[in-house]
Amino acid sequence: MRKLLGIALVAALVVLPGCGTMRDWFRSDKSKATDPAPLQKIEGAARVQRLWSVSLGEGEGRLGLRQRPGIDGGSVYAVTDKGRLRAIDIETGKRRWEVELEPLSSGRGWRVWRNKVREGGLMSSVGVGEGLVVVAGRSGQVYAVSAEDGSPRWQYQASAEVLAAPLVLPRLVVLRSQDGRVVGLDRNDGSRRWSFESPIPTLSSRGASTPAFAAGLVLVGNDDGTVVALRADDGAPIWEAAVAEPEGRSELERLVDIDGDLALGADAVYVSSVRGITAAIALASGQVVWTRDNGGSNRLDLTADGVLLADRDGVLWSLDRASGSALWKQDALLRRQPTGPVLAGSLAVVGDLEGYLHWFDPFTGVLRARERVGRARVLATPLATPSGTVIAVTDEGRLAAFRIAE
Repeated sequence: MRKLLGIALVAALVVLPGCGTMRDWFRSDKSKATDPAPLQKIEGAARVQRLWSVSLGEGEGRLGLRQRPGIDGGSVYAVTDKGRLRAIDIETGKRRWEVELEPLSSGRGWRVWRNKVREGGLMSSVGVGEGLVVVAGRSGQVYAVSAEDGSPRWQYQASAEVLAAPLVLPRLVVLRSQDGRVVGLDRNDGSRRWSFESPIPTLSSRGASTPAFAAGLVLVGNDDGTVVALRADDGAPIWEAAVAEPEGRSELERLVDIDGDLALGADAVYVSSVRGITAAIALASGQVVWTRDNGGSNRLDLTADGVLLADRDGVLWSLDRASGSALWKQDALLRRQPTGPVLAGSLAVVGDLEGYLHWFDPFTGVLRARERVGRARVLATPLATPSGTVIAVTDEGRLAAFRIAE
């Protein structure tokens, strides 16, 4: 009896959360070396207030995509796993409106789950601006609705699926589809004004950089590791800059996609490739000013002097905007797959694979606060308001808002 009790006790200790030492007895050193870095206590951590939390369903986790909500004024706009677009009050989390745009097919019943086949649903991140919300479905159908009440404005059929958030400008909506095509649509009626196409490598990662706008140019990061500048008026190419060159024998080794959103400065655009290269490109000429051998698939953000990024190993960096030299590095999130950073008030924040948000000083890299959204990973870079409210979503569809308590 004592022997049986002893065996049961050891088995319980092995599986209990927090009993990492017992579990580690049965794991190789190689396995331990790839674990996410354990979280250390933050001395003098700021208190984080959870403002609200809502469920959007499990769509992002099923798709394996970084579906980033959109934010404009006092609302956040997010897609649900039922093919619906929802507007949520930033301060209270209350639903302002919700519309069904591209519902999931229900004809197969449980066979949809068993065969891992899903038809319909919304695929892209959300683009918002100028009173318009734009999102794309699995079929490549693009939907534009009123930001005020969700009423329909127009639809457009893209040439392929659209994963990146549409760019909404005063007179133009820009789409970047997965076949390398970029189109400029009339903001008022969705009619096509111009189109541009870039070559797609044999193998590319499943993601896309959201187009950006600066100095009359639409800037697009491509799957072949280049950034192209198109004239917003007619889509004419003005310059093209190579950020990363394919290297290696296999197609997988030759991946150079630019999947993270670009960061725009006054005279330069900053970009990072999945190959692990970050670059600064002159806006006027397309000349590559500097490159640095650290980077990844996430978006960048800017301080007055630095470029904030998370590299492929999970190390946070600030690079000098003028030279690319390192201002600081923070490895507390090693192998935790942090999202891209975003400035939130006086701090910056990233999410990670265990559902945590980490606030840090953007000028020193020192961690200042931590809070958990949920127990699922945060794939998309959090959103932030000018006042410092942070909104993040897990891949199980938990959307929540946080603020550093005064």
